[in-house]
Amino acid sequence: MTTDTSCGTVRADRARERIHRLEFDVPWPPKHVAAYLLEGEETILFDAGAPDDAGEAELREGLAAAGYEPEDVDHVVVTHVHSDHIGQLPVLRDVGATVHVPTRSLSRLERDLGTAREGFEEMTTAAGYDGDKRAEIVEEELEELRRDRRLIEPETAREIEPDATVAIGGREFETFATPGHAVDHLCLETTVEGTTVLFSGDALIEPFRAGAFQVGLDRGADVAVDAYYEAMDRLSATDATLVFPGHGPVFEGPQAVIENTRDRLDALLEETRDAAAAVGPASPLAIAEQRVGTVRHMAPLLDTIGALGTLERRGSITSETRDGVRYYELA
Repeated sequence: MTTDTSCGTVRADRARERIHRLEFDVPWPPKHVAAYLLEGEETILFDAGAPDDAGEAELREGLAAAGYEPEDVDHVVVTHVHSDHIGQLPVLRDVGATVHVPTRSLSRLERDLGTAREGFEEMTTAAGYDGDKRAEIVEEELEELRRDRRLIEPETAREIEPDATVAIGGREFETFATPGHAVDHLCLETTVEGTTVLFSGDALIEPFRAGAFQVGLDRGADVAVDAYYEAMDRLSATDATLVFPGHGPVFEGPQAVIENTRDRLDALLEETRDAAAAVGPASPLAIAEQRVGTVRHMAPLLDTIGALGTLERRGSITSETRDGVRYYELA
């Protein structure tokens, strides 16, 4: 007699055969990002890899390994607007693919640049940067916004609504709003060969928790960790048994990974509280440096800003602003 377990394994194997993984090199850990091609009457690519010529070569090689060319991709679904997930959209759009993007992504991309600059300047100052470094970071944030606009091309993209049932390429998906890593992040669930699968982007990764980047160094950065917890609450409703993430291996059993992600967020809060206790009153940048050492990239700083916001709302940390800089200490 065939058991339920063996039947489930067969269905999962068949689902894996219909979903092809494409990998792209990136210069930051874990040194790769994944996209996934879902076969069907209309082919759907989830995320679009790293930018530039190297990314295009990897896109073509990955598709060819599965027996496809860029012209065969009917739809591209973007889980969130980070450069390593949208890099090859122009190539795919130019050969006829329809690009689907979270609704909130489009509203953020269409912001007035002057207003965006004000937010970047305010948050960069609040974090503890000044002088040339502050100006450099603001310009980097503005250039990222301009780049994302070019890659996404908002005027031609189709919106994907959060927490809804949406139809793409003749297939239905349940969408989950999963902010925290990115304010616009969506996960998408569907059934393939009898197996419920989840395309989780960077919201749910088995080996690690992606950074709580939320909005970058912009207004609203301090809600990133709260948003991440909320994303895990929403994902706990998934029926998926097989998960296709943006980094790390494909995995089974998302509920265990959801709990591990919550545990990692709990650990981040504890580390941040300890760091604030050691150096406060101090800026987010100083607290991040106390927590992890030298801050060379934005990830530890943005994690720290998000954690400080959560700790303050929970009443264990207080803050005050002096000359635009936010200073935190234990309550």
